[in-house]
Amino acid sequence: MVLFAFIARHKALSVLVGMALAMTVAIGGWFWSLNGKIDDIPRIDINTDRDNRPPRSQPKEALNVLLVGVDGRGTDVQERLEAGDTGLLSDTMMIWHLEKDHQNSQVVSFPRDSWVNIEGYGMAKLNAAFSYGGPELLIATLEDTLGIYIDHIAVVDFEGFKGITDTLGGVDLTTAEGGEEHFDGEEALEYVRERKSLPGGDFDRIDRQQNFLRQVLHDATRTGTRMNPVTVTNLIGDLGELLVLDDDWSNGEIRDLGFDVITKGAGEVDWMTAYTDGTGTSSDGQSIVLLDIEKSAELMQAISEDEFDEYLEDHKIDRLPKPEDVN
Repeated sequence: MVLFAFIARHKALSVLVGMALAMTVAIGGWFWSLNGKIDDIPRIDINTDRDNRPPRSQPKEALNVLLVGVDGRGTDVQERLEAGDTGLLSDTMMIWHLEKDHQNSQVVSFPRDSWVNIEGYGMAKLNAAFSYGGPELLIATLEDTLGIYIDHIAVVDFEGFKGITDTLGGVDLTTAEGGEEHFDGEEALEYVRERKSLPGGDFDRIDRQQNFLRQVLHDATRTGTRMNPVTVTNLIGDLGELLVLDDDWSNGEIRDLGFDVITKGAGEVDWMTAYTDGTGTSSDGQSIVLLDIEKSAELMQAISEDEFDEYLEDHKIDRLPKPEDVN
């Protein structure tokens, strides 16, 4: 009673207390809404337990996340995955490593035609692993090929790029012609899908996809966007249309990671492609990419152990070009 009497005699303090209470209620409501959006992101049961799985060597708070891009063409990707649909092709495969400070990260793309050994099937293109055995076999193939442990997987439906792009009000990309082009959702989808008209084929498409993600990440984490709770909530909602996650990835982990990005920004992100020795032809006549497994495994081991900066001191990598140099 004494406290309330004191506050009543000090109107300015009363106003401040009222504002603080209102902010607490508003933040609590936003937090509840955000949790609901995160809970709406689809999950699938993936069993990665198996004999001879590589040990987890990354620091405790660091993460290796496999990002797999599929083109559902408007179908329900989650339902198809749960049904064991072998018609889905993993056209895009990236491993995103988030360092233990959750500020710096590396994204490494692997060409879909990389010639690798797939357990139970022999030598085949990397994207065949997803068709043969879904996310579990693709994880196992990459882990065995590279000697690293993958913590989580996110299956990305290209169709979802439209929602993310439109929520951001479109994305402006610097083109190879030297100008700047504005992409809405449908145009962004065409941009990341294109391959046949590009001089470097799938290698150029990898650059395009990384270039687009680079700009989206920049736009989504710039101060004005990440401090706007409505935009942040809408972006999280868009993820429900874009992603299917493994069910071991809890809401708390996703929320904490999201808050790190919201409060700190995206940090430094290095974009690159795994080492290759060009292209070739398999014994049965397939056009393939000759993945340099030894060098790629060495790169991924350094990245997994948060030693990328030290690795760069003695090695050159195929980094994503500047925006104006992307075809």
